[in-house]
Amino acid sequence: MHTKNIMDSIAEKFIVGAKRNRFNGIVASKLLEVEETPDELKKVLEELIRANKASAIFACSSPNMHIKRFPEMPIGKQIELLTDQALDAFCLYPTANEVRKRTNVEAWSDRPFSKELLLGEPQLGYRAFDMGVLERYVSDPRYDIVFKDYMGQMSIKNDAYGDKKHPERDKVSLQTFGLGFDNHGVPHTIAFLRYLADLSPDHQKYWQSYSASGDVRMCKQYYQTSIANEWWRNRSIRYAITEELRLIRELSNAIWGKSLFRDQSGKYVPIGLTSFLRPTAENFNRLVLSLDKLLSESIEYSFFEGSCAMETESERPDGKIRAQRKASLTLLEEWLLKEIEWDDPDTFKKVVIQPLRKIRRLRQRPAHEFTRDDFSNKYYDERKKLLTDTLISLANIRAMFASHPKARNVKIPEWLNESCIDVF
Repeated sequence: MHTKNIMDSIAEKFIVGAKRNRFNGIVASKLLEVEETPDELKKVLEELIRANKASAIFACSSPNMHIKRFPEMPIGKQIELLTDQALDAFCLYPTANEVRKRTNVEAWSDRPFSKELLLGEPQLGYRAFDMGVLERYVSDPRYDIVFKDYMGQMSIKNDAYGDKKHPERDKVSLQTFGLGFDNHGVPHTIAFLRYLADLSPDHQKYWQSYSASGDVRMCKQYYQTSIANEWWRNRSIRYAITEELRLIRELSNAIWGKSLFRDQSGKYVPIGLTSFLRPTAENFNRLVLSLDKLLSESIEYSFFEGSCAMETESERPDGKIRAQRKASLTLLEEWLLKEIEWDDPDTFKKVVIQPLRKIRRLRQRPAHEFTRDDFSNKYYDERKKLLTDTLISLANIRAMFASHPKARNVKIPEWLNESCIDVF
């Protein structure tokens, strides 16, 4: 009789909590209210665990025994710890079969991720989605969506949250999401079940509709910071580009007393530079536009005054002379060739100038004509190449500046000169 009552107590505690979106276990010592003898209680718990009716999470092996963060240990290991650990040092959870006996699981079908937790899935189990899942929130100004290289957050803005006209079903947030890759290296959005279960039923079904097929693995960087509690030692290529620009500004100020680039970097990743977008022509154009703003459009035109001719002159058909302002990239090329002695000017143009001109050229078409959008995984490769070529270009400029005698007090981070840059 005590066995049934104890099992009922374990299941009831979990199911009642699940209805409040809390998927907590019951501390074993609370079950002394059903079976007062500790040794007898442990015998019953061992019986339930062996019969695969309940499982135990132990404080000695989990930072929080009150939630099932990861899959439970093998039954043999659970029994071993059950014998040694105090009753207040572990929690009990019902298995999926026991939950099904006691509640209508199909009533949870409108909350697919909550349903998975109800049936015993670990809270830090993750699900993978096509990148398109985020674009609903990116395109809706009522949501804040923040990208930080390999992870991000999404939340309803305060104004929309307090707006009574805004549907309650859409007042949702996702504490974090991360980056994952399939066997072909195609990026996906991943999210932990615990956070997905916080979404409203409508948004849970929306996310489920974008579920990825096949094996998608969490990227190492998101695993390190979210699960292993380790520092991510590397940097992203996006961060490296902004760091190279910062150093070029600092170096040029130290050497010439003025900055080559204006500071257009922000605290978070510009939407165009994030990895969390589908491989479409439109999103690739977003990348190009963001890079162009960071590069060509941030060149300080006045930096070249006194060093280069700022205009070109040409004769018009009527014989009058027309003066035309030079493009910023033209001035940059002329100035770099004049001020710095390059071993091979042709290689300089190919490695340093050509990537910047390519970005400017790519930007011109969508800026001046209508273009059709299309979807292709080729944009993943093109994105990586464009970012890599940009970084190499800036790194060469920075390295030449850093060799100037007046730049000796500017410290260059070691990670920029090592293999510590991850390309997302």
